[in-house]
Amino acid sequence: MPTENERKDIQKAMAYDLLRILKQNPEKAYTAEELEKLIDAYITGAQQ
Repeated sequence: MPTENERKDIQKAMAYDLLRILKQNPEKAYTAEELEKLIDAYITGAQQ
C-alpha cells in the first residue's frame, strides 16, 4: 500500500497528465460530460 506522500505524488502526476492533455487543444471548450469521459479514459488506461 502506498504511503501518504506516494499517494500525493500520484495525484499530482495525474493532474499534470490531464492538464497536458487539455492543453493539446487550447481552443476547445469541454463540456462536463466530455471532461468526465476524458478522466474515465485516463483512469481506465492507467490501470491497464
